[in-house]
Amino acid sequence: MANGELEALKKEIEALRDEINTYIEYPEIFKEEIVDTSNKIDILINKYMNLSNK
Repeated sequence: MANGELEALKKEIEALRDEINTYIEYPEIFKEEIVDTSNKIDILINKYMNLSNK
């Protein structure tokens, strides 16, 4: 179960990274989106790390 959850988190993190890379092209327009997406990535990375340590 944990491996499946880790893989799902990993895929979600990758999708958010792709999203943030799109926003980075126009940082002055997408400042809020960059911050929001970055925060989501941080949260998911913390969840991933917590699950991988169990």
